[in-house]
Amino acid sequence: MAENMTAGAANEAIVTETIHVTEARIACDGGGGPLGHPRVWLTLGTDGEIICPYCSRRYVRGTGGDDD
Repeated sequence: MAENMTAGAANEAIVTETIHVTEARIACDGGGGPLGHPRVWLTLGTDGEIICPYCSRRYVRGTGGDDD
């Protein structure tokens, strides 16, 4: 099955958590503490989302409600 996955599908398969944000530029530290990662600043793309390259958290602009 893995040989049939595209790069986009593989990235979607490893996303661990979706976080709704209101700003276009956010900081991610993987949750902090000893299990986190170095703080990185990420800028949402034109589609309103970004995936952290360290922890695969997906950040999406909006509140997560139906009225976004």
